[in-house]
Amino acid sequence: MKSAKIHFEQNIIRVKNLGAIYKSINSQTTQILDLSDILRAQYVMLVSALDHFIHEIVRIGMLETYLGKRKSTKAFKKFIFSIDDKVLFNKAIMVDIINEDNIEPYKDNTWLDYQIRHKNGFKSFQQADKIEEAILLVLDIDLWLEIENRLSIDKNKLKNRLNLIIKRRNQIAHEADIKFEDRELRDIRSDDIDSSIIFIELLVKTIFDISELKN
Repeated sequence: MKSAKIHFEQNIIRVKNLGAIYKSINSQTTQILDLSDILRAQYVMLVSALDHFIHEIVRIGMLETYLGKRKSTKAFKKFIFSIDDKVLFNKAIMVDIINEDNIEPYKDNTWLDYQIRHKNGFKSFQQADKIEEAILLVLDIDLWLEIENRLSIDKNKLKNRLNLIIKRRNQIAHEADIKFEDRELRDIRSDDIDSSIIFIELLVKTIFDISELKN
């Protein structure tokens, strides 16, 4: 699980670096130069860092479950593994395993890793309900109630705050951040992004601590 947290922290550094670039250039130029797209990129990368973290927590947690290090959850037991996918995977690595010396890296847990990446790869774990759904693959808990208890913040407020961040990200990523009514760009503020980063960092730290539970 620690690797997921480390990767998140590395990704957040990249997000913060964009903010630093924006502030540095903005302090040296006039408003004639529009730097707001740097902030938009920062927003998208922030949500991507969260999404990647959840994917990694789930992937590692499911592998731990398979290896007997965690109890199986109801959602894990319902996770569908495809025999066809295993056959395709085996064909893809056939050249490598012809040599018996190379068979060790391709044990069943590597096949499961491939399955998890393949099936979850097209999913986004960003919105509150999607994150909760993902965590159920590794822990049978009410995630947002657990977060509420740890942070002493109403879970609905937490979920709404997160979903507003995701909505803002989607406006940038899917609508080019253009308002429908007048075709102008939406306003974006560095301060708003900074507060969103603080929130996401706190959320990730809490989810990581919870993910260390073994049921």
